[in-house]
Amino acid sequence: MSELEKMGLNISEAASLMGISKNLMAELVKYPDFPCIKFKRRIVINKKMLQEWFDQNSGRFFV
Repeated sequence: MSELEKMGLNISEAASLMGISKNLMAELVKYPDFPCIKFKRRIVINKKMLQEWFDQNSGRFFV
């Protein structure tokens, strides 16, 4: 990883990366196993772990 590459993404960036809406991403961060850190109102999604989480949960239905 280069020095300038971000380790964490905000909700908009992660939603864009996954091709989903910001509202849906905001719902996903509520799941206990979702790879994010919450600092009061700020949510930072671990970019590397997001891919792993996606791979592990492919085929799973989220309500």
